[in-house]
Amino acid sequence: MGGRVYRHRACYPAAPMSRSPRPRTSGTAYRGGPPGGQAGTARRAPAATAALPAIVLGSFALLGAALFAGVIAVYAAYTNGLPDVGQVENFQLSEGSRVVSADGVELATFAVEQRRVIPYAQIPKVMVDAQVAAEDQTFWTNPCVDFRGIVRAFLQNVSAGRQVSGASTICQQLVRMRLFSPDLLADPHRQVERKLKEAIMALRLGERYPGEQGKQKLLEMYVNQIYYGNNAYGIWSAAHAYFGKDITKTDAPNKLTVAEAAMLAGLVRAPSQLDPSKAAVAEKDSKGRTRLVVPSDADAVRVEGFVLDEMAQQGYITTAQRDAAKAQKIVITPSQGQRYKAPHFVYAVRAAANDLLGGENLLDSGGLTITTTLNYNGYQVYAEKWGAVAYDMNQHRNINNDALVTINYRTGAVLAYVGSAKYYGTASKAFQPNYDVVGTAYRQAGSAFKPITYSTGFELNAVTPATMFMDVKGEMVPGYSVPDADGQERGPVRLRDALKYSLNIPAVKTQQVIGTDRVVAQAEKYGLRWDPRQAKEVGVASLTLGVIGVHQIDLASAYGAIANGGILAHPYLIQKITDRSGKVIYDHDADAPKPERVISAQATYLVTDILADNTDPQANPWWGPRFALPAPDGGRRPATLKTGTTNDFRDLQAFGFLAADKDPKQSQGAIVTGVWVGNSDFSAISQVFAADGPTFIWHDYMAEVAAHNKLPVRDFVRPDGIVEKKIDAISGMLPGPHTSHTITEVFKADDVPTDTDTTHIRAGIEDRSGKLWQPGCGDIRGAGPGASPSPAPTTS
Repeated sequence: MGGRVYRHRACYPAAPMSRSPRPRTSGTAYRGGPPGGQAGTARRAPAATAALPAIVLGSFALLGAALFAGVIAVYAAYTNGLPDVGQVENFQLSEGSRVVSADGVELATFAVEQRRVIPYAQIPKVMVDAQVAAEDQTFWTNPCVDFRGIVRAFLQNVSAGRQVSGASTICQQLVRMRLFSPDLLADPHRQVERKLKEAIMALRLGERYPGEQGKQKLLEMYVNQIYYGNNAYGIWSAAHAYFGKDITKTDAPNKLTVAEAAMLAGLVRAPSQLDPSKAAVAEKDSKGRTRLVVPSDADAVRVEGFVLDEMAQQGYITTAQRDAAKAQKIVITPSQGQRYKAPHFVYAVRAAANDLLGGENLLDSGGLTITTTLNYNGYQVYAEKWGAVAYDMNQHRNINNDALVTINYRTGAVLAYVGSAKYYGTASKAFQPNYDVVGTAYRQAGSAFKPITYSTGFELNAVTPATMFMDVKGEMVPGYSVPDADGQERGPVRLRDALKYSLNIPAVKTQQVIGTDRVVAQAEKYGLRWDPRQAKEVGVASLTLGVIGVHQIDLASAYGAIANGGILAHPYLIQKITDRSGKVIYDHDADAPKPERVISAQATYLVTDILADNTDPQANPWWGPRFALPAPDGGRRPATLKTGTTNDFRDLQAFGFLAADKDPKQSQGAIVTGVWVGNSDFSAISQVFAADGPTFIWHDYMAEVAAHNKLPVRDFVRPDGIVEKKIDAISGMLPGPHTSHTITEVFKADDVPTDTDTTHIRAGIEDRSGKLWQPGCGDIRGAGPGASPSPAPTTS
């Protein structure tokens, strides 16, 4: 899918046009035509032959014959070979697209089953009004191209410095969906060509289908084809999938409300992202019956409000109707569609394909085969098995959900993806099965963020694994202090132990030594995207404690870059897309950006070497025995592990990776896995730390997939530029004459200790009191009367 897994398209309400709404005529048998129009009155749109020559003649008057000839040449070039717009009605809707795993398992088919084509006369008027208000406010009067909208969108995009607004009419969207080839849609270098051809063909479409009846036919084709999310294609399927209603029937139970119609219309802009079924929660109605309600803060409700505002502005509804609709709770029917394999992954693939193809509609009509990165039998089935553990862990601890993702960090291929414990499970406030923690939710990393900070410090030579910090409570910055998780103070602690045992105080002090802005910058190089709700508070003193929400897949990918010697292979879901004839229209290996270096191999090795201690019983007697991964010969498989617990127990995290082949071109077994445990509604877990929750899931899952896939047992390869030095075990400095205990530590070759230990001094003990001697005290124990201690240091 190119660079990142998700580049969600922003969903913006259509900008209101500066015109007065036309009043409705009471008693008119109006079927969704222009507000206030008479039934059956044909309004002929301005013909392309009138609009384009006017532009050409104006250009001729301004620029002369030469420019005129150029315009004619360009126009001829872009109109040559365009398909007949009459073919728009011959479009086949029946051939869907297949989603296949890397190991050949069919995960899903888009479009084919859930579509029912209905005539314009059976589309509810309120739905017609809502769809026009949402997508094309001048639909009934424009010539299939909204010239004012194009100018408005251009000015808004120029002002914003990026694309924030579009101007595609319903006719233009129909041209794009039905008449353009996959090659034209998928090629990013042909966007200008596509836009010009789209406008020309839309004008021709307006000529082919003139007046109100023509527009009705165009709208009929549009709403029968467009995707509304939740595996619903076309307006009939959407109303049925979300509300259980047959809109071809006129009885009260099957009538769409204004609020329901506005929500459906708003989904078209980003159906997979806005799908309200993903946010719906179970609650009791006044009679005690369970129903699924879309929360008021869901994105689908927010966009519904934009549509309702536009409907009121256009005169389709009154302001009172608008306000009543906004107050209405949206209740949706439980999903009755087909069950996908790896459903969270499949929906993420659909969103990724939308980015690659410039829209989701080709997925529903192009007969594509989408080959994904998912290894279903090798990883996904085990991920779903262990991903359901937390779902069953709720024994008075308020644990309801977990998520798991595995990435090949050499390639970026996502091998396993479980966004929530059980996609088809029973929903509750704390457990929303459609809630995708891996790719769309923002959750706090807790102490799992600390390797980002420490690797930054190593990169900048601000700290080394031997740097000593005082693990003592106190203000780190004015007004801010933090304790360690267990509330203890340990005095002098070297950085290796501070990271290994996840001590908070040294971590925050390290961030201050490095500089918070530098940590933020490195985190973004690793590919982290911050929770937009916290965008203004990223650079806080507690950043290293993981207090800013991130995507789980991004953090797993960042750990992958550490495992890969500082080279980031952006995570992706789609390997290849072919059309119905077998022609390749997207190939990740050829079309996507290559992995890039974001930090040095030496800095990341130091982090890896420390985190590997956590699965080694000899290096970490506390965690090592519990989390050592078994090797086939009965020994130990080297691996890293880091946990994260937020201070309010809302998020528990565990991340770790296996060693890769020393040949950087080999990727087998180069896997990193992240596990999250928590609740969909951010409610707190009852006093459970990450070391007691997600780490066990991580351990058992990694042990099982390593054994099943027969992954080689490898040790972490030390890069050039790393040296070993013997240091004082307390101070981390070079051993002094009175150092009593030394250890061997690893360092970057350009950042090794140079100072001899000065923390050990010779001190005398007063003979009478047994306390430390200082001037004015009595005789020193073991010395003659009146003796003073020697200035030479001794071991303490």
